[in-house]
Amino acid sequence: MGECIMQHGQLDIHPNTIALIPCQEGGEKGTKILEVDRERFVPELPLNIVKKSCKYFGSDYEGRKNATKSLIHVRHKPPILVDPHTATILFPTKSPSQPDCIWLISGHIKDHTPEGKKTEVVFSNNQSLVLPISYGSFINQYHKAAALQVAYEINIRRSRMQFLKQQGYRAMEESGLYWI
Repeated sequence: MGECIMQHGQLDIHPNTIALIPCQEGGEKGTKILEVDRERFVPELPLNIVKKSCKYFGSDYEGRKNATKSLIHVRHKPPILVDPHTATILFPTKSPSQPDCIWLISGHIKDHTPEGKKTEVVFSNNQSLVLPISYGSFINQYHKAAALQVAYEINIRRSRMQFLKQQGYRAMEESGLYWI
């Protein structure tokens, strides 16, 4: 993968972000941020980056957790919809309070296979990682993220339909609007 560059003060979770991996570099604890075309080190823990990104996109971490509970009734290791505009959803590999918790962006997962007691994940850029999570736990977390995405998209669609009805549109299909 690309060079590991030390950067700070920029948006750490964006559409090209693939994963947040806790690491230590030069004696400093932080996060290796995998992106589609590079990786970089940020001297913050993954959970702090997730919390900061939630605030950047107009909510806080607790609010996003509560939204997940409301939408899909998940309380244990919930996926987090960080950016509602791009539907960027992260999910933790273990309890987010654990310092070795890895966060994965569900939209960049291309494939996954069991690798002994671990899971190999292939991302959208064809980079693969073997993660310290059982395949069953990975699938459970991945499915929670997918359920959150579906629930969010259904709510957006309902909201748009309600708006269009209020604007006088009478028919709509996936391919577009029709005047009647």
